[in-house]
Parts: sequence; C-alpha cells; structure tokens
Amino acid sequence: MQRLGMSQDRLPWKTAWVIGASSGIGAATAKRLSSAGVKVVVSARTEGALEELAATSANLCVQTVDVTDDASVGAAFNAVMDKIGVPDLVLYSAAVYTPGGLSVLTGDEAMHHMDVNYGGAVRTLQAVLPSMMEVGRGGVGIVSSLTGYAGLPNAAVYGPTKAALISLCETIKPELDASGVALSVINPGFVRTPLTEKNTFEMPFIIEPDQAASHIVAGLRRGKFDIAFPWQMAVMLKFIRLLPYPIYFRFMKRLLRS
Repeated sequence: MQRLGMSQDRLPWKTAWVIGASSGIGAATAKRLSSAGVKVVVSARTEGALEELAATSANLCVQTVDVTDDASVGAAFNAVMDKIGVPDLVLYSAAVYTPGGLSVLTGDEAMHHMDVNYGGAVRTLQAVLPSMMEVGRGGVGIVSSLTGYAGLPNAAVYGPTKAALISLCETIKPELDASGVALSVINPGFVRTPLTEKNTFEMPFIIEPDQAASHIVAGLRRGKFDIAFPWQMAVMLKFIRLLPYPIYFRFMKRLLRS
C-alpha cells in the first residue's frame, strides 16, 4: 500500500488530470498524487469544491468541466494542456448514483446515468487519447465498480453503466497497448462517499476514500488492468458471476430480501 509521504521518484508520473475530483475517490486520489509531488489538474462541475481541494496543495490546480458536453470536455483538455502539457496520467472518476430497482428505472434516470458514468468517460478518452497516443506514453484509469461484474439488487440504473465501462476498457486495451498508452479499469466495492451515503442497506467491507486512493495509485503504478478492491468483495462477485443462472438468481433474491 502506498503512503502519503511517498517520494516523487517512486511514482512514474509527473503530471495528472483527475476528472470527478470534487469529492470521494477522485478527491482522495488527487490528494494522494499531489502529496507525492505530482502536478494534478482537478476537474468537476463544482468549482467551489475544487477550489477548496486545490487550497490544500500547491501541486493542485483547478479546471471545471461538464462531462456530459463534448465541447466542455474538449475545452477543458485544451486548458489542461496549457497548464501541464500532455498529462502522464488521466483518471476518470466522475459518476452519479441513484440506488434502487424498478422503482427508479425510467428512461430519463437511466440515460442520465449513462451520460455521466459512461458517456463522460468516452468523451474524456476522445479528448485525451490522440495526444497521448501521439507521444506514445502515459496511462488512463477509468473508475468503474464491482457492480459491473454482476447484476446486483438496487443498482438498476447504475450497474449497467459500470458494466459498460468494463466492456469498453476490455475492448480498447489491445489497441492502446500497441500505442504505448496504459489502460486500467478500476473497480471499487463500497467506499464511504457522498454517493454511498444514499444507501440504506448494509455495505460489506466498506472502506474510506483514502484507502481507495491507496489501492488505485498502487495498482496504476504496477500497470494492473483490473484494479479491484477490497479483495474480499472482488473475489465474491467474480465467483458469483460464474454460477449457473438458477443458482445466481436464487442468491440475488436473498440479497434483495436482506
């Protein structure tokens, strides 16, 4: 596990762009990187929260972005280029989350989740990859979720967006490998953030944002593709995914009643 006091020479990046950094995992990871000497541009829609974050370190600077808008993402990346050049690391951590099953499953809600969680990642890749591939270096981390491994109760509009991100990363990784750009898909379990505060059910193996940041930085540094944590939850969901559907759905019904 990486420590807050790690020195710059132990990290492979000098610059980074973290999208979705106003709170939670994105903010914690930006802090972790900046504390190690990485110059980090932090982005989200909420400028006030970003300014508060940036005030904690001289290595943090702010660039607002609306990940649902192509022009905004493109303009934000141009601004990032002006601030730090082609970033060594890009982390997409922006997300929305509404818990629930059929009660929240509407076209508007589903498309809103898809636009931010999946579409925002695609717009970010569209903006950053040409420059990163041209220089033939750097890394991209896309924050998905362990809910993307299997369809889970209370994740009718959230889970499918995360499954889509995992599939996307699996699909484009061979091409990026050939270009010299590393790609990782980051699959956290329950992390104590403003999003998980919405949950009214028990969240097993829940961890703090700084613990998630440690897992992410360590996994990215090692070049792992699937950065999944905590390991107990990751192993359980990978196993459940392998079960025959009759057993799988029997298990999910139990979860739904719990």
